[in-house]
Amino acid sequence: MSFNNFWLGVAVVLSSFTRPVLAGGFHYDIDVNNQLVEDASGKLTGLQMRWLYGQEVSQMLLEGEDLSAGKRAASLQALADQMLGDLLKLNYFTRLNLDGQALQLVTVTRYRLELTQDQRLQLDFLLPIVTPQHLAGKKLDVALADSSGSATLKYRDASRIKLGSKLKATCTVGLEQKEDFAHGDPAQIAHVQCR
Repeated sequence: MSFNNFWLGVAVVLSSFTRPVLAGGFHYDIDVNNQLVEDASGKLTGLQMRWLYGQEVSQMLLEGEDLSAGKRAASLQALADQMLGDLLKLNYFTRLNLDGQALQLVTVTRYRLELTQDQRLQLDFLLPIVTPQHLAGKKLDVALADSSGSATLKYRDASRIKLGSKLKATCTVGLEQKEDFAHGDPAQIAHVQCR
């Protein structure tokens, strides 16, 4: 079953919970951390993402998966393959703008899915950009949003956005909260301002 078709079935189950429900169906949160990845010259090459899913959504995604000692790694890899295939179609829920110009993303090939001790799925992946970018004197905006409005991706605070060693010397991070964000829009926008 594909990731998208799975959510169609899950919508019925989740609608019975007391969690917020949007007009388009169910709602779940993803706790986000990321690090700006730089090359040896300090150019931005992509984002290292870490998404932590809630327990309820994690359990639904894992339903029917064989997590026995001998099958756990293969089951998680198969689920990760499916998730990343579906996220590719949705641009990984990520929009990067450098001084207002959209940066093109490259298909993710490095990723890993783990089940934490508290039974939450943790998805780590490297999201590269097509052309490495100098950030000196520029502003990078990172907006994370599920266009369907089902998922809300949020940083707990600005400390969840890490800079590489070269970028750390010249850039600052700010986090703009969107209190009244519309269905499918980002709840926050991370701003990386470099001098």
